[in-house]
Amino acid sequence: MTTPLPSPGCRHFPACGGCQTLDRAYPAQLAAKEAELRRLFGGAGDGGLGGGWPDLRIDPILPSPRVEGYRHKVQLPFGLGRRGGNLDVTVGCFAAGSHQVVDQDECLVQDTGLSAVAWTVRDWAKANSIPVYREDSGAGWLRHLLLRKGAGTGQILLGLVTNGPGAGPQALLPDLLHRCRQALADVPGGGELVGVVQSLNAARTNVVLGGEERLWWGSPRLEERLGPFRFPVGVSTFFQVNPFQTPRLYDLAVAGIPAGAAVLDLYSGIGSIALWASRKAGSVLGIEENPASVRAAVQAAADNGVANARFLAADVAAALAKPEGYLAAAGLPTDAVSGAQAVIVDPPRKGLEPAVRDALAGLGAARIVYVSCFPPTLARDARAWAGSFRLSSLSPVDMFPHTRHVECVAVFDAI
Repeated sequence: MTTPLPSPGCRHFPACGGCQTLDRAYPAQLAAKEAELRRLFGGAGDGGLGGGWPDLRIDPILPSPRVEGYRHKVQLPFGLGRRGGNLDVTVGCFAAGSHQVVDQDECLVQDTGLSAVAWTVRDWAKANSIPVYREDSGAGWLRHLLLRKGAGTGQILLGLVTNGPGAGPQALLPDLLHRCRQALADVPGGGELVGVVQSLNAARTNVVLGGEERLWWGSPRLEERLGPFRFPVGVSTFFQVNPFQTPRLYDLAVAGIPAGAAVLDLYSGIGSIALWASRKAGSVLGIEENPASVRAAVQAAADNGVANARFLAADVAAALAKPEGYLAAAGLPTDAVSGAQAVIVDPPRKGLEPAVRDALAGLGAARIVYVSCFPPTLARDARAWAGSFRLSSLSPVDMFPHTRHVECVAVFDAI
């Protein structure tokens, strides 16, 4: 029996693991995400699992302004597939529940310029017989393709994750640049390639990016413009993939902090939320483990003329445990953590570490605004704070149409 194509149709659905709900109308997708949140957080009267937040306000989910072409970060594995009896280079998402690459020739959610570059890189790899990495043997060279585009600038950064340094790009780079420029010229609003970066990853691991990056050509970063701010974004930089919805997410987060407050921004990345909050807060201190991201945040603050946002390169749990030493070493006021009146946290999918939860419970801040990309870990952390904070409101934001994922902004008030 043939599975009927959704509308709008994609020939790779449902085999491709990139989209899970493409066969549902968009309003039905939003309703399903809201229902799942109420299952996790609703009181007993809502049929929810929470039960501990009887006065919790759950807002209607905020739809994405775009449901097609919204992804401005594309991360795709290379693979090998049979065509005419021969092994051929493939690139695309993994099939659901597997590591078999679904070879892409269309995608409804990726930016069209990035899709054109992705397929062009695949053709370049085929034409030049570049060996593709094989997980079973550890042999081969090309592992992943990573593409980013600045929605506000049209700048595109191309990242190649390779199994070690290889022979270098000297002979193959001109052909790659020519092909990419030609492909972008054929796509309306396709964008401009500004840099090619190699990420070296020779480890036998599922982790995509390596620890060392080498610039092949152009710039190691693109410029993104979001609202009134400009940000430098590299291939390994964390930045929201849906730039059309990101300002609305940040507005919700900043709405939760009191005007003029001393704000702590944890897991601050390149400072995008910190700068967004700087217009309302009295001061902002961002803490981020990745030194390169902190350098980018400091540069972004300087480039945007933001004087009340500062940044500390440190592990969040360690910095909260002994803040004075870290702050003094960085030349920052030693009471910048203990004097925080409000905290914004935007942790990875795994949520907050127990040490971070405990430190925040004892910090004395009146409010925590929690930006979550995975509601189950948000619910876990909310339960752990039951004796210290009251979960007051939950605002879901659809950052990823046609998937089951949903972002949330949760506001916690001290008890």
